[in-house]
Formats: sequence, structure tokens, C-alpha cells
Amino acid sequence: MKRQNYISAWWIFFAAFGWFLLGANFGINIYDEGIGILGAKRILAGEVPYRDFWTIYSPLWYYVLGVWIKLFGNEIFVIRLFTILLNSISICILYNTIKSQKINPYLGTLSATMFLSISPFYGRAIPLALLFTFLIIYYLLNKKNSCDYIIIGVLNALLFATRHDFGIYAIASTICVATFENKLLKEKSINKYLIYLTTLITILSIYFLLLHKIGALGGYFEYAFRFVFEKFGAGRSLPFPNPLSAIVEESVPVGSKIYNFWLSLVFYLPFVIIGTLFYLIMKSKVEISSEGKFFVTVTFFSLIFSAQGMVRSGYEHILPSLLIITMLLTPILVKLNLTNKFYLFFLLIFFSFPPVAKKAQSLIYLYSDKSLEIKSHSSRYIKIPKAEAENYNNLIEYVKIFDRSKYLFSGVLYHEKIFINDIMLYHLANRYPATKYHELHPGQATEAGVQNEIITELKSKEIPIIVLYYDKESEKQKIIGENYLDEYIRENYLLSKIFGNYYVFRLNK
Repeated sequence: MKRQNYISAWWIFFAAFGWFLLGANFGINIYDEGIGILGAKRILAGEVPYRDFWTIYSPLWYYVLGVWIKLFGNEIFVIRLFTILLNSISICILYNTIKSQKINPYLGTLSATMFLSISPFYGRAIPLALLFTFLIIYYLLNKKNSCDYIIIGVLNALLFATRHDFGIYAIASTICVATFENKLLKEKSINKYLIYLTTLITILSIYFLLLHKIGALGGYFEYAFRFVFEKFGAGRSLPFPNPLSAIVEESVPVGSKIYNFWLSLVFYLPFVIIGTLFYLIMKSKVEISSEGKFFVTVTFFSLIFSAQGMVRSGYEHILPSLLIITMLLTPILVKLNLTNKFYLFFLLIFFSFPPVAKKAQSLIYLYSDKSLEIKSHSSRYIKIPKAEAENYNNLIEYVKIFDRSKYLFSGVLYHEKIFINDIMLYHLANRYPATKYHELHPGQATEAGVQNEIITELKSKEIPIIVLYYDKESEKQKIIGENYLDEYIRENYLLSKIFGNYYVFRLNK
């Protein structure tokens, strides 16, 4: 890498890191962020995913995050620094990928940074998965020898072990790229792609053997694949966003309406850019022989990764596809002759203003009397809106005073209709999950079998306090299950305190 490019890449990294760092201590995700942290902590306690605790996610992230926690501690802000680091490296890789194609990288890099700053995925596997994905694209576009194909195979295997859905998308995308190169570009690289497949299959075989050896392989396929295919869509599906409904939504502030309208539009951006590319190809404005590899590779990856947003059709689920397609922004504008200052300024405002406004709003809350720090050994510097913080702090204090057990059960008020439970509470209250099901799902904890398992574990540990979370979104859930767990709790526990949306029950001895 030339010295100028090397320095530029470092500037991009530090700029992205600084931007992601701003306001990183505001807000908390009680469910998704909690899943990663609790999974890592259970790993550090000697437990094995699928065998000892239930999860639908691939295991590598729990081990990687566990190493980070072991080295640097389990404070939420410290864990978020790891996410920020991974996101910043991904932006740097994206920048280098665009620049390696002799394309001005700044519009694509800026828009990707803005998009990612809205949903940074704290504590979750997606930042590491994105990093592996961008590395795969980089090597596919810049491969020169057999060693590069081995690297692509290794990266794809690591991606599969981090997020198996992303891994499958990347395998499908890579096969499409290989077919394009060999059929349309007439490149004789099929033998080198066999090196990629051999590497991938070898590492995945070792991966599955390791899961089998630790007694987790059966649970892995049961929870991460069968459950997701049979139950996840029915319980977690989201409709495709409608920009018009976002504007006319009642009882929503004007600023929020504009922001939701923007999110709805951005959801469709990958498909707009891909459609524009097909138009340019039909008009012979893209030279397949010289430019096709870049355009087609990015298009395949973006299009196939958009499957992430087909069931749960929200912004953060289309984000992987959106980040990939930003690499085509500048070359598409060049092909359309839309590179004058007016169009660039419009796009700059369109891509940047909502994320900047959102960040500014968070910073205003953060440094005003409208927010309050969560009082826990692991939440130093983390602030949330004041009313929520007061209830949460009182809840944590109550658990610490009246529960001397190391175990806790954090459920929901009605287990027949589940949206999310507060997984982060285990971490903040310094309590260990009383059951293998710290992560509650519709179609899982709504089932009689799982509820009976939870009841058995609650009985065996004689859990003194149970915290049940109520979220109005649970009323909208399509899956309606059993209420055996609710009946057991109300027969054996008494309602003791209510802190906002949290209902605390104490064992009735």
C-alpha cells in the first residue's frame, strides 16, 4: 500500500472511531445487547451454547466477546468500545475496497459511516460479521494468487461461525461471482475457486466436529436452524416500511415523522441502486469486460444479503445490504452524469442530516438533566432517560437488597404472548440466569415444553425473586402460547413491587 493510501486509511479509521464514539454511552438495549453479553459471560462460566443455554446465534461471537471481557472487564461502555473498534475497521476496509478500484471513495465511505452510526449493534455479532464480509469482498476484487482464495475460504468459514446466515449469504454470493467470472468474463479461475471451497469445507468440517465433541451440535441445528425456519418468521416478522404511513402517523412529533420517513426511504436504496445498475447495463453504459467484476460482485453481495431484511423488514435488517451497496454510489453517479456540486450536495445532506440530527439529539439528552446514569457496577458512564433510569435504578437496588441468591429469572408479565424480556438485567444486577432460557422468544418460551423446563429449574433453585417485564408490543404478537409458567408464578409468588414496566414477585414461603 502506498504511503498516501496508508495515511488516508488511518485518517478514515480515526474519523469513524471518533464519530461512533460520540454519544456511545447514551441508551441501552435490554434485549439484543444483553444476548451477546450474557452469552459471553456464560461462556466464561464454563457453559457451552446450545448444550447449556439456548440461543439462535452462532457461537464464535460469544467466545470472541468473552475474550474481550476477560481482558478488559465487563463494563458496558468497555464492551461498546469493542463494537466501535470493529465498526471502524469495517469502514476502513470499505474505504480501501472502493479506492482499490480507482474510484473516489469518500461519498460511499461517508454514507456507510452515517448509516452504521444509527444502528451500531452494540454487544452483537453483526459488527464482526460485517468485518469478515467486507474482507471477503475486498479479496474477491483484489485476488491475485491461490493464497488469496485460501484467505477467502478462511474468512467465509469464520463468518459462518459468527453469523451462519451471513456465512450462507457470502457463500452464495461468492459462487455467483465465480460463475460470472468463468462464464461471462471467460476467466479460467474455476480451479482456484475449488481451493476456496476446499478450504471452506475443511474448516467447517472441523467446526462441526468441535460442536459435536462438546455436545452442542444437535442443539445448534435445533435452535439456530430448525427453530428459525419454523417459528422465527411467524413470531418476529415485520412489514415492509411504508414512507407515506410514516408521514401521516398520528401522535408522533414532526421530527420523528421526518426521521421515520427517511428510514423508510433508505430501506429501499439497495434495490434502487441495483435497478439503476441494470438500466445502465441495458443502455451499454457499463463495460462488463473491464468494469463488470466490481459492479457485479458488489451487486450480488448486496442483493443476496438483502434477504436479511425480507422477514424482519426494518432498517437494521437491511443495513448489511445497504452498507455493501454504498460502494456503488459514486460510480453510479458518474455513469448517470450526476457528479456536479448540486447533486453531490443534495446526497450529502440526504445521507448525513438525519444521522447527525439523531446523534445531536442523543448528545443533548446525554449532557442535560433529562438523563441519568444507571447505578450498577457494570454500567458506569451509561445514561438513559431520567424517568427510565430512576425506575431501573430502584429495581436493581431492590434486587440487591432482597435477593441474596446468585440467581434471577427475568421474564415477561404474560408468557403466552412474548415480545422481549430484559436480558441486560442479569448483567446489571450481577445475577446469574436461573434457567438455560435467558433469551425468551415467541414460539419458544410460549411453548408448554419450554415453560415446564423453566418451572423445573425455578423449583430446583428456589428462586426468591422473579422480575417480569411488560412491553405493550407483546399485545401485537401473532403467536399465542400457553400460560403454565404464568400460573406457576402467580400460585407461588406474590407481587411485591412495581417499577415502571417491571413487576417484581417474591417467593411465597
